[in-house]
Amino acid sequence: MKCIYCGNGKSKVIDTRDSCEKIRRRRECKDCGRRFTTYETAESFDITVTKRDGEDEKFDEEKVRSGIENATKNTKVEEDEIEEMIEEVKEKIRGEKEVSAEHIGDLVMEALKKRNQVAYIRFASVYEKFEDVESFQKEVEQLKEAEK
Repeated sequence: MKCIYCGNGKSKVIDTRDSCEKIRRRRECKDCGRRFTTYETAESFDITVTKRDGEDEKFDEEKVRSGIENATKNTKVEEDEIEEMIEEVKEKIRGEKEVSAEHIGDLVMEALKKRNQVAYIRFASVYEKFEDVESFQKEVEQLKEAEK
C-alpha cells in the first residue's frame, strides 16, 4: 500500500477492524513513519472448495491466512508479504466455480517457497503430512537441488 504522504510502497498494518461492511486498516509507512488509514471492501468470491474427504465448503480466505501465518510465525516474512501471498492464491483461482483444497495448498506452498524456505517446510510438513524425519530430509534435499 502506497503511503499517502511520501508515496513509498512499503507500509505495515498496525491495526485491523471491521467497520460496517468494510475492513479498516491503520498503516504505518516504513519510510517516513507516518500513519494513515485504508478501507477495504470484500469482493464476492463465490468458489466451492472440495476437500480431501470429498466434502464441499465455501472458499474461506481466513483459512488460507491462518495456514500462512502459522507457517511464517517467527520468520522474517512480514504482514504485507502474507497479504501478497493470499492475493496470489486468490488471483490464480479467481473465475473458478470449484477448486480442490489440494490445489489451494499447492498454490500456498508455491508462494511460500518463493519467499521463505523455513515457512515452506513448515507448511509442507503439515500439508503433506510428514510422518518421519526422512520426509523432512527429502523435502530439504529437493529444496537444495532446486537452488542449484
